[in-house]
Amino acid sequence: MKKDAKTFKKVAGQCSQFHPEESTTSSATNSTGSGSSSKVSCKNCTHYEPSRVCSLNLYQEILENHNF
Repeated sequence: MKKDAKTFKKVAGQCSQFHPEESTTSSATNSTGSGSSSKVSCKNCTHYEPSRVCSLNLYQEILENHNF
């Protein structure tokens, strides 16, 4: 399972539940086309746990379904 910065960004970009801690927008969904796309990462998401990667258990599903 890939766990590099590039993959974290790709997975977060495909996650409908992505919600970064530092977000200043009121949007509940993620948009990788916004100016804040450089902050898109599982690592700055409120659901990210270093021991489990994603507390919502979506990381592996997204990784597999999008062929990353």
